Amino acid sequence: MNSKPTLKSLAEQLNLSTSTVSKALKDSDEISAKTIERVKALAKMLDYRPNTAAASLRNRQTKTIAVIVPDIINDFFAQALMGIEKAASENGYRVVTCISNESVDKEKSYCNMFSNGAVDGFIIAASSETQQTNNFSHLQSVMDAGLKLVMFDRVLDDLKCDKIIVDDLESATNMVDFLVSRGGKNIAMVSAINDLSVGQLREQGISSRIDQISGVSYHPIIASNDDELASQIENHLSNGIIDSLITVDHKSGMITLQKVHELGVNVPDDVQIICYSNSVMAQYSYPVLSVVDQHATQIGEQSFERILQLFKANGVATEKKITTVKTTLLERGTTRK
Repeated sequence: MNSKPTLKSLAEQLNLSTSTVSKALKDSDEISAKTIERVKALAKMLDYRPNTAAASLRNRQTKTIAVIVPDIINDFFAQALMGIEKAASENGYRVVTCISNESVDKEKSYCNMFSNGAVDGFIIAASSETQQTNNFSHLQSVMDAGLKLVMFDRVLDDLKCDKIIVDDLESATNMVDFLVSRGGKNIAMVSAINDLSVGQLREQGISSRIDQISGVSYHPIIASNDDELASQIENHLSNGIIDSLITVDHKSGMITLQKVHELGVNVPDDVQIICYSNSVMAQYSYPVLSVVDQHATQIGEQSFERILQLFKANGVATEKKITTVKTTLLERGTTRK
């Protein structure tokens, strides 16, 4: 079986140095057009392909990043991945996608797997277990090994690294003000993610703002499983306790919308709904859900742009940056005009 052609074998057949062949393949101005033509013709005929792994070792750069997300069923993370991949591709980088399934052990495994020089850095949204245990020694080890790390959305306050986050606290406050301006008096906060930092920040923003407004009451609906959440929502809706709901995660929004249909509640006249996450399902719901758009694709793009800045710093110490992306309320069919 014929062995794969190498720079050395091309050089020997053309009676040129390996350096000349390498430069010719890169269209170097140092090499004549005639020589470039000869080299490329032979390379094409022999189906020569450069050894990118060897080049990476020489340059100490793989042009590859690992992205670890809790899941991709969540539309937010799917959109963020699209943003990361798009920005990476435009800059000549490859992306390896890893799914932690909310497990700190899987997160550790991926960090160990790729910290041996296989990637230049990591972009990570922490798993629920990582946030709950505040166990981030594996992430610290990544940075201690000289690899770049950017966290997005689900971040760890105690880990000193670059972060891209959403204005969860401020946006939740703004949603309360919006609903009150549309006649909301009894506002429920619906959450299936109160064990996560983003869920806690949104709950904090909602409850603290309602406490400041005279004549407006707060009704928390918090559960760890879908059945319990649906039962609580049904009880509140059936008893006419609430006139507005802010669902702080996509799943809670869809469960809420299903319940109002089952109970025959008029939306938005009787009950208004605002859902976090501008998912595809939210865009095709009926009525079409009013949502807090977290600009997930933009968050993904900015996460890559930040890690690229770290790569370009060439080891020079840089200040850890926290970038906050502002959300946007998209008024649709589940809120009053």
